Amino acid sequence: MATLLIGYDVESGDTKIVGNFLSKALEVHKAFNAPCTMFITGKTFKKNLSSFKQLFNEKLVDLQQHTYSHKFLFKTVVMNDGKNQQMFKAGSLWQIARDVRKAQNAFKRAGVKCLGLTAPFCYYRGLMDRPDILKILHKNGIRFIRSYGRNENDWQPVAMEVQPFFYKLQGFPDMLEFPIQGWQDGYWRNVNGWNNIAGYITYLKENIDYIVSKNLVWGYLQHDFTSLREDPDMKVMRELLNYAIKRGVKINSYKQEYEDSNCF
Repeated sequence: MATLLIGYDVESGDTKIVGNFLSKALEVHKAFNAPCTMFITGKTFKKNLSSFKQLFNEKLVDLQQHTYSHKFLFKTVVMNDGKNQQMFKAGSLWQIARDVRKAQNAFKRAGVKCLGLTAPFCYYRGLMDRPDILKILHKNGIRFIRSYGRNENDWQPVAMEVQPFFYKLQGFPDMLEFPIQGWQDGYWRNVNGWNNIAGYITYLKENIDYIVSKNLVWGYLQHDFTSLREDPDMKVMRELLNYAIKRGVKINSYKQEYEDSNCF
């Protein structure tokens, strides 16, 4: 059965953006009875704790972490979009460990246990080549990860055929990678225009058709600060959910998908 995993990266420093996003996203997901996961930076979580507390008992919303600061990449990214190259350097192991631990502690103090993490920027091949970082994450209680979100050019899109996998070879058989396939929302819209809502919806529906035809899992990414840009009613998400449901796609949270896996 084709599966859609909706993950929001919530990382804005603007409390108004975060508050508006949380309110609208909850409204949309309740309207379709569709679960989602919010991967939140620790600093955004602390700054907007009163807003997030309203979600603690919402069964449709799963809260996980996105490091504390989003500042320290796990791997260096050399992004080549076909026109320009840019390099974004990785943090040190010490910086990465501190940032992950600091986020875990921020959530723990609020009574939220994080098993999942989205890595800043995401990378080609995820953390296949970094068992040292997997060890840090595992030690801090992380059991599922979104870190495979770029192609061989450290760009987009990632093939839909890149499917979830366990890091058994690296020595962590209970850690599951959930790739982010296709285009990340902000990149597609930067390339094709932020006002091109209809074009973006068409692109998303084509992806739904594809995963249905191949029986695949699609990890879809949106951000808090992109979700309402030129789309204050979150028409993009409404159309995506509506179409996925019509096509018989299972919509799941990342935590539930991990718990439904065969790792136990």
